[in-house]
Amino acid sequence: MSKKQARYIDGLLKKSSKIDIVCHESTDRDAANSALAMADYLEQQGINTRIILSQDLKSLTLRTQDKNIIQTNNLKNNETPNTILCVDFSTKDRVPLNVYNYIKKAKNIIGLDHHTGANITNNSLILGQNPDKDKISSFYVDTTAKSATSVIYRFFEALNKEISKDTAYDLFFGLVSDCNKKGLVKCDGKKGVITVSEEMTQDKNAFEIYKNLLNKLSKEEIADIARKIDIMGSLSQEEKAFYSSLYEKIKYNKKGTVAYVEIPPNDKTWLGLGGENTKTKAILNSFRQNFLKKNNNIKMIFTFYQANNTYRLSVHSKEKMLNQLYDNAEKNIKSSDFSIGGHQDRGGGKINSTDLETCHKWVENIINLASLL
Repeated sequence: MSKKQARYIDGLLKKSSKIDIVCHESTDRDAANSALAMADYLEQQGINTRIILSQDLKSLTLRTQDKNIIQTNNLKNNETPNTILCVDFSTKDRVPLNVYNYIKKAKNIIGLDHHTGANITNNSLILGQNPDKDKISSFYVDTTAKSATSVIYRFFEALNKEISKDTAYDLFFGLVSDCNKKGLVKCDGKKGVITVSEEMTQDKNAFEIYKNLLNKLSKEEIADIARKIDIMGSLSQEEKAFYSSLYEKIKYNKKGTVAYVEIPPNDKTWLGLGGENTKTKAILNSFRQNFLKKNNNIKMIFTFYQANNTYRLSVHSKEKMLNQLYDNAEKNIKSSDFSIGGHQDRGGGKINSTDLETCHKWVENIINLASLL
């Protein structure tokens, strides 16, 4: 990020007396730690800051919980925000409708993101793209970054801001969490160590940020992050059995290029594990990653499951073809209750229904569209 770009966004932030930070629904550790890092910075500037989330942060095992956090269902219809800061926001479809409508009322909308796709700017939508050094924007998107916390690191760097140990912990936690999902790093919770892949070391930007943040942390802090991310190393017998059952449930499209697991709405085993939470999401993520690595003929793999009053999908792609899937799905599935988006190699989507027949039909539509790629 150029100094000019960073100073422009910093100036917009400092003009605000109150800022609400928003990130995508089903908040992961990259999103949550991005919000924490920016909340710390804004509070240091004397700015009244809130973090708006659609769930509890306890399961994310963050460094701190002592922030002004408001749940999305507690937003008041008559409340008008001054400034909204979107971090790891992704697209408008990945936030609840009441939050999207709340954002649109803001006088100023600012963003720091790494997602390909639409982002809210000036109450309209623009396509996220690689940063243009000559173009200054209130919504900065770097799609080459491996995490939203990486973008925030570059923001602080461009401002010549010294990063505290606490902020370094948050940013590193978010970076390692997202890189772990991509298979770029591996966390061993028992040994308390994090190892990087060759692909990670070859990414100059990501590896530089990784090393710089790593050097600010103690061995104990690094081990703590490794343990928190290595969920697969601490599964219960019931969770291990569920993980194994995914391989028994896998289905394929006719070409044998798309694999998927359809966990029916109100599945007793799924709900017995707590439904969608940090552990079950890690199980599904690990399953998709491992299956994709071991099956050369598979281009992408989906998992479908219930989350609260919605039915969701998570997907990994080997050939980074998901942008086309997102576009095709938005064009061909005509429903205001449907949304999909994310990265080129992994993403998510949902339909606002838990009706068995409706959800199954949606699965068939998604798999048929994926088969065309």
